Amino acid sequence: MNILIIGNSAAGTAAIESIRAHDQKSKIVQLTDEAHPLYSRCLLSYYLGGSIDREKLLYRAEGFHREMDVTLHAGSGLRVVGMDTAKQQVACADGSTFDYDRVLIATGASAKLPDNIPGGIDGIFVLRNLDDVEAIKNRLQGAERAVVYGGGLIGVKAATALNACGLKTTIVIRSNRVLSQMIDYDAGQILSEQLHQSGIDILHGADISEVRTGDNRLVGVETGEGKVIDCDLLVVAKGVTPNTGMVQATGIEADWGIKTNSYMQTNDENVFAAGDVAEAYDIAIEAHTVNALWTCAVQQGRIAGLNIVDKNASYSGAVGMNSLNVCNVSLMSFGITSPKEGSSFRTLVLNRPERNIYKKIVIDSENHVKGIILVGKTNNAGVLLSLIQRKVDVSVFEDELLSDRFNLGTLLKHGGVSELERYYKGRSL
Repeated sequence: MNILIIGNSAAGTAAIESIRAHDQKSKIVQLTDEAHPLYSRCLLSYYLGGSIDREKLLYRAEGFHREMDVTLHAGSGLRVVGMDTAKQQVACADGSTFDYDRVLIATGASAKLPDNIPGGIDGIFVLRNLDDVEAIKNRLQGAERAVVYGGGLIGVKAATALNACGLKTTIVIRSNRVLSQMIDYDAGQILSEQLHQSGIDILHGADISEVRTGDNRLVGVETGEGKVIDCDLLVVAKGVTPNTGMVQATGIEADWGIKTNSYMQTNDENVFAAGDVAEAYDIAIEAHTVNALWTCAVQQGRIAGLNIVDKNASYSGAVGMNSLNVCNVSLMSFGITSPKEGSSFRTLVLNRPERNIYKKIVIDSENHVKGIILVGKTNNAGVLLSLIQRKVDVSVFEDELLSDRFNLGTLLKHGGVSELERYYKGRSL
């Protein structure tokens, strides 16, 4: 069988390992438009901030593709720009074509550049891949001030990295809190205070109305309120867009991302998708969506790889989750963290901002945990996440969920561990 993997990151790597665990004979060809050894995108901000060196970015040993007997084609010309599902062939930017019997699309996502941010300006960057980081690092010498546009996960990580590099850094965000897609207002207050104490300024409820330049070089930005911030660097962190362009006009169904079933298979039986480009089932919201997370990409890539070689593996779904450490304060969030007013959800909250501790549990009308925020105390995050994944009825021990001592032992005491036992036994699949 001729297997084609498009993309060389978490999902593609997991798929290759799954395939080779069961099939050592099929030909595997992999395409990527990045000419770097396989690296971890999750660590890019740490490399930018200087807390790790470039070698620590490596996700697999440099001999990975040789050991897996994979033919890797890498470089900017290898970006896939078209696909013919009838011929079972893809076309690349350099004019080359590749045939397949089965193909995995693991092309990830690209950083958004809003209309109010001009392209081609020296000093404006995104933070999505290794080339982006190297470009920013090359611009640091002589730089004094930076603006980060966006207060999500990438924005906060970029700001802390630039601050660590000695730049006076300002975050400009439209919302009333950082990490607004991950946490609620009270948790955001704790994180904002830590960022302020580290020397990072935050402009809440603000937007960039103008980018100021001189000789095509960034010199500052102006907000809608007329505030001017002089800066040498602007990092745009306004989210990502799945790279679905190659499936346009193919008949492969796509909305925000490429639609997949529980086998990570598209509506074409020979085409699979996984990672940031794929829409897959989310357990918490009980719908298909794109979860642009490294862990989800690994899980989905693994399932796709198994099904490419006919192992009939089913993806049970993921939970949107994020974790980071901001100024030595740990944070984790899962699922639905800010339910709409008037919904049937109820919340349990523990808020101790003076100790940088915040906990929130979101529970639905059927007594199932649907969302979690943990700030400062994250030691029992795993067992709490398991409650979402296994839809455990928590009514008997609901009053213990916010305790630091809540663990598997608590579930055993209340006889609520059977579902979790089945879950953990299935983790080795």
